Amino acid sequence: MKKNKIGGVIVVLLLCSACDSGSEHVVTTYPDQQSLGFQQFSHQCSTCHRPPMPDAHVAGAWPAVIARMQQHKEQRGLLVMSAAEQQQVLAYLQTHAKSVSKKE
Repeated sequence: MKKNKIGGVIVVLLLCSACDSGSEHVVTTYPDQQSLGFQQFSHQCSTCHRPPMPDAHVAGAWPAVIARMQQHKEQRGLLVMSAAEQQQVLAYLQTHAKSVSKKE
C-alpha cells in the first residue's frame, strides 16, 4: 500500500513537471477590451493569427503594419478592411502603442 502511494506521488510530480517545461505561460490581457476599437481590431486580426499586443510597435509603425496585413488578406482572397475600419483599428493600436523612450 505504501509503495502505491509513493508511486502515485511520483506520477503526479512527473505530470506536474511535464506541464512546466521551462516555458512561462503568460496570460495576455489586451487593453481597453470593451472599446469598439478593440472589438474591430480583434475581429479583423484574428482571421489569420492571434492579434498582436498594441505595444508591439510604436504608434508610427502601426500604419505600415496594417497596410501589410491588408495586402496579406487581399492575397488570400479575404475581405479587407474598409477605410473606416482601418481608422478604428489604427486609433486603437496607436492609443495603446509602445512608448518611445529617449534610449530608443
